[in-house]
Amino acid sequence: MTFSIVAVDIQKKELGFAISSCAWNSGMVCQAEADMGVIASQAHGNLAFLPLFFEKLGEKRPLESILSDFKKTDKDIESRQIGMITSEGEKLAFTGRKCSFWCGHKTGTDYSCQGNILVGPKVIGNMAEAFEKTKGSLIEKLYAALLAGDCAGGDARGKQSARLLVKKKEGGLLGSDTVIDITIEDHKEPVKEIGRILRVGKNLREGFQLCEAAEKGDPEALARLEQFLKDKEDRIYIDIWKTIADIFSKKAMKKKAVYYYKKVLQISPEMINLFKRNAKTGNLPREIAKAVLKEHGR
Repeated sequence: MTFSIVAVDIQKKELGFAISSCAWNSGMVCQAEADMGVIASQAHGNLAFLPLFFEKLGEKRPLESILSDFKKTDKDIESRQIGMITSEGEKLAFTGRKCSFWCGHKTGTDYSCQGNILVGPKVIGNMAEAFEKTKGSLIEKLYAALLAGDCAGGDARGKQSARLLVKKKEGGLLGSDTVIDITIEDHKEPVKEIGRILRVGKNLREGFQLCEAAEKGDPEALARLEQFLKDKEDRIYIDIWKTIADIFSKKAMKKKAVYYYKKVLQISPEMINLFKRNAKTGNLPREIAKAVLKEHGR
């Protein structure tokens, strides 16, 4: 009742997985560790495989040997489905004889796809093809594969959850190993919701990059930032709106500064308290503060 992909980008030293299922918390059956590898243990998944996999990788064991150990110690192994890949690109998949139909797997350069209780083999086939043909980051390739499987019909029992995770040693925020980790639960279109979140994240990264360049005095970046904000009057972009207002304020461009500060207050009226404090401390120029606060009756 699950379809997943485990994959690596050897050059960028990234690795991760994408998974979707009719079950709650589909991502719990996968684990990735930076500079080591990724495993998915699904169907009647054995979660004990997850820590064992990394323990054995730490012993420099090849995947065939690890799978052999799993088979020896698990009497229900024929009901399991496993996809494994190392940070060096070694991959291996296993689908037990007792896994529910349709079930199967496919491996290729830097990836392994696997699934069970699917509408048919096209789910796995389309996932593999999408991963191979998609250009871009590992995140983009993983999502393309997951979306292709979903569009092909995915889980025969329906949809409920999905997860996409990518790790890289110290490649995440504040030096963490997690580059991205999106989990969707109890959603009518969990895979497409991951796609929406990825698009929002991409927009935010672009916006903050433009802010950084504009704050450094790049006039082209400032013009692009104004264009960027034209269709983004959502609270998630509030810091970008305030940043551009601050930039114009520092440039003593009163008209534009007032325009953007007013936009901030339209999107988030609660920001008035911050503006009032900044006006008192002098962090907001008097003439600009007067024009902004007057209109809002403060």
